[in-house]
Amino acid sequence: MLCENCQERNATSYCQIKVGDTVVQKYLCQQCRSLLVRKDELSVNPEFQVKNQYCHNCGTTLKDFIASSYVGCEYCYIEFYPIIKQALHGVQKDLKNMAKVPKRFEIKQEIEETEKLLEQAISNSDLLQVNRLSSKLRQLKGERT
Repeated sequence: MLCENCQERNATSYCQIKVGDTVVQKYLCQQCRSLLVRKDELSVNPEFQVKNQYCHNCGTTLKDFIASSYVGCEYCYIEFYPIIKQALHGVQKDLKNMAKVPKRFEIKQEIEETEKLLEQAISNSDLLQVNRLSSKLRQLKGERT
């Protein structure tokens, strides 16, 4: 991606420049950044450096992604992770998905965990645990005991 100021060199950093009461977001090369921005006006996320200018899978450019806020494929999330992370921190308090899991998936997950525990109990020859886990597994699957 080219520097948004000089249009000659590659942009190396993402800057938020405060101009009066408004904040302008720019992708600048190192020279333009040092010329245009005073230290007290700059809020740069040091983790974000413009390295990948496009998605290597679908070809979506960083500029297209920023303009539209849409990714082209699932690999765009990896390529543009720093900017997505920065944007999400401004919108929500945490990056972890805290959505509720549908009941049928909770049961499916519990069945899988119980099956793993049952396999461990069988390999350890713990007959009491095998009996207890088998009963729990039948109950989860809705089978009659």
